Amino acid sequence: MTPDAFDPLRPDEKGPRNIAVLLFLSSLLVAGMGWQDWQLHHDGLSDGEIEVFLKTPNNQEGEPTTLDQYRDFEQDVRSKNGYLIRSLSLLSASGCLLVGAVLLHRLRRIGAQLCVTGATVGLVGGVWGSVIINRSASEFLGEALVLTYEIWVYLCGTLMGLCLAMAALPLLNAKAKLALHPRVVLLQSEEE
Repeated sequence: MTPDAFDPLRPDEKGPRNIAVLLFLSSLLVAGMGWQDWQLHHDGLSDGEIEVFLKTPNNQEGEPTTLDQYRDFEQDVRSKNGYLIRSLSLLSASGCLLVGAVLLHRLRRIGAQLCVTGATVGLVGGVWGSVIINRSASEFLGEALVLTYEIWVYLCGTLMGLCLAMAALPLLNAKAKLALHPRVVLLQSEEE
């Protein structure tokens, strides 16, 4: 055995603080996405914004999407609460991540637990809302936009999954766990 094998674990205070900064920045990004969905649920896009939005996808191969088809898509998503589900889950996830990141930076265990909770809510609700939106898109929109909304399902799931993995690190890593308050004591038995 190496001499380092018998050294006690030392708390790692730097790792959780670095993760807290990343989670804080992530919470701002998630809040922006949640706020955008909130606005889409309540206001939607104007006719001019839809025309600009549809210009690029309609120049691609496949069936173009008309303004009326996009309006029907928006109405269907609103009636199934796709934007509302995704916006509420992302906004609540953002709040948990924001508060949790501040507490985690202060090396509080509850901060890491709050971040894990927020990321889990964002993952489940974000993917659920994105699937609803994607189903409506496949029913009403042209091929190019259907692909776009399908990619959003995977993108939301991947980003919130990474956020969850980062948030869980301080609770899984032994050195980081030792740094969090209330402190955990690891007992090492001496075996010969």
